[in-house]
Amino acid sequence: MRFRFFKTIGLAGLVFAACAGQSNAACVNSPSAQTDASFPSSLTGKVAYHSYVSYGDGTSQIFTYDFSARTLTQVSKSTWGIKDPMNAVFSPDGKWLAFMGVTNNAWNVFMWQVGSTNAPINLTNSTGQTRNEDPKFSSDGSLLFFKQNGDVMQATLSFTSAGPTLTSVTDVTNSAPSIENSMPFPTPDSSAIYYATGTGAGLGLYKEILATHTKVAFDTPAGLSTYYPIVRADGTVFYARWKDATSQADQIYSKLNPGDTPNQLPINDCKSNNSDPSPVSNTSYVFFSSTTAGGYQLYVGDANTGKRWSLTQFGVNADSTKAKLGSNYYAGASTPAAGLLSQGKTATASSSYNTSLTPDKAFDGNTVSTRWDSIEGSSAGTQWLAVDLGAVKNITSVDLYWDAGAKVYSIQTSNDNVNWTTIYSTSSGVGYGHVSIPGLKGSGRYVRMVGTQRATPWGYSLDEMQVWGY
Repeated sequence: MRFRFFKTIGLAGLVFAACAGQSNAACVNSPSAQTDASFPSSLTGKVAYHSYVSYGDGTSQIFTYDFSARTLTQVSKSTWGIKDPMNAVFSPDGKWLAFMGVTNNAWNVFMWQVGSTNAPINLTNSTGQTRNEDPKFSSDGSLLFFKQNGDVMQATLSFTSAGPTLTSVTDVTNSAPSIENSMPFPTPDSSAIYYATGTGAGLGLYKEILATHTKVAFDTPAGLSTYYPIVRADGTVFYARWKDATSQADQIYSKLNPGDTPNQLPINDCKSNNSDPSPVSNTSYVFFSSTTAGGYQLYVGDANTGKRWSLTQFGVNADSTKAKLGSNYYAGASTPAAGLLSQGKTATASSSYNTSLTPDKAFDGNTVSTRWDSIEGSSAGTQWLAVDLGAVKNITSVDLYWDAGAKVYSIQTSNDNVNWTTIYSTSSGVGYGHVSIPGLKGSGRYVRMVGTQRATPWGYSLDEMQVWGY
């Protein structure tokens, strides 16, 4: 089938500036793929997609390719008991995949924790009462939009000890069965939703304001099926529509406002179907499917230059009997700049030498003339110094300004000040001076240094302890 009502698309990302004015000559006849060696090195995230022989035949499986690890993985498993899993999309934090599939003889929406051995969680739990498809996350991950029985639904995502669940499910379009709505995708601020309305050659794109349910036509060319919208972070909409009514070939377009002229992207092959755009944030790259080499295969295109790279070198297109559709790219979470978290925060210790050498002195910003001292001598044994950061933080490094050091010590974190996790330990500590411990990977509200063997005849003493992170 030329247009596929049951595909899902990628998360929004900042890419190239929207172009005004339609360019029907933008496509290229049978464009050649760029060399494998020139594949964009900045693509270091993961792409999810599904592969099947034909829609609904039971052969669909979900795959991911990790560009950093260079690993191709079939994510879906027969033990899940889900027929035809497809249209997987990463949550904004990359920790979950939402997708659709058949269980109990009904289409349902599922979420699976990435990398988990647990089975996916059925969010819609239909046994035939409803048909649920096309899940999409809001940009902050708090909402899930999906199609149910021809209407667009909005649901709040809540997380319990048992996993994610849908609450506050509302019908956005409320026009089925007389009008079929599908393929929802929210705006970056979730104030509006784009979706396709109709079927066949009458399929067109609309935008609806969620607060008022005001609906406007976004792109509804007569006789040209127009569908599958994806909205990038600056509000530009990417979508597919027929090149013309005769060939009915899918081409990828973009536009920003309903009144703008559609822009036909230069990554299109005039002689093939090109669909399922999934832009990559902060670049001009777009993942998409194309039939240039026969059946649907996955490509990356540069929407500025029109250059195209096949994902064949990564094994993604190896099985030529199956179409690869519904690509969705997760670039990876950006790491905020680390800051000093501990200065001036509440501090405690296992002991203090006297009322002047108290734990707060190790977090006052003075690395020279104030300090914390534990009790001294052989009675010191194991001693600790802890700071309350006020909230759970990601810990990236710790600086210790020793006045009297520890030979054996550890850095530990805790969320509750009771249960502790060691994120660093050493048995070759120094007796005096500044020690920097970078590259830590831990989190917690509380951070402490635990000394178990002194490096001097005295106790443990720190002029300053600095905890860095975000």
